[in-house]
Amino acid sequence: MERAKIRVEKRTDKGKQAVKKIRAEGSVPSIVYGKDINAAITISSEGFKTLRDIHFSESTVIDLSISGDKKSESIPVLIKDIQYHPLTDKVIHVDLLQVSLKEKITVHIPIVLKGQAQGKEEGAALEQTLREIEVEGLPLNIPENIEIDISGLNIGHSLHVENIQVSSDIEIITEPEATVATLTVKREEEEEEEELLGEEASTEPEVMKEKEEEGEGEGPEERKDKGSRLKDKEKEREAEKEENKKE
Repeated sequence: MERAKIRVEKRTDKGKQAVKKIRAEGSVPSIVYGKDINAAITISSEGFKTLRDIHFSESTVIDLSISGDKKSESIPVLIKDIQYHPLTDKVIHVDLLQVSLKEKITVHIPIVLKGQAQGKEEGAALEQTLREIEVEGLPLNIPENIEIDISGLNIGHSLHVENIQVSSDIEIITEPEATVATLTVKREEEEEEEELLGEEASTEPEVMKEKEEEGEGEGPEERKDKGSRLKDKEKEREAEKEENKKE
């Protein structure tokens, strides 16, 4: 497992003004705590760059040494918490936890999907529903992330936590049935419905136009009068036939 090294300064001045000054200098106010230590510290811009290089991983052991400390040995720590500025997303505080390299710890590590799913070439969409898992093990045995090969994933199938293979040195705590990723495809019914809606929208104006052209210029009253005149003409023809018979 990768190990990072940083040197920090012990912080004696506390309060808002002291913290504000530290940040103005490009450093980050922090704390380190654990079985043998509980101290306010300052992480320099160089040390902060080291943390950024490991992507602020919660599973990477960091060898921490404090300037001016009488103890020459470094302290193994993990990043426990990071606070961000609500507007700028800039890191404004870091909590570091002292760990024992001989005692198991429980941490969350990210899941990285590798490969190209077979069904994705057919237009399917890959949905990753779980992005990290909880594991337990000795600090130096825990990997920075878990890589999962999805090349064998087909449409309609899913990968679950129980499908993840890890070394015997660590144990997965996350529920085995939890879904990690699913390969889905747009249902044909939805596509057909959209096509039908599109066709109806395009043909409806034409049908309405034809009906309007058939009765163009005639309102309800005009059509009623036209029918009445036709009936009157029929009556006149019948009356003429009767007169002819009499003669």
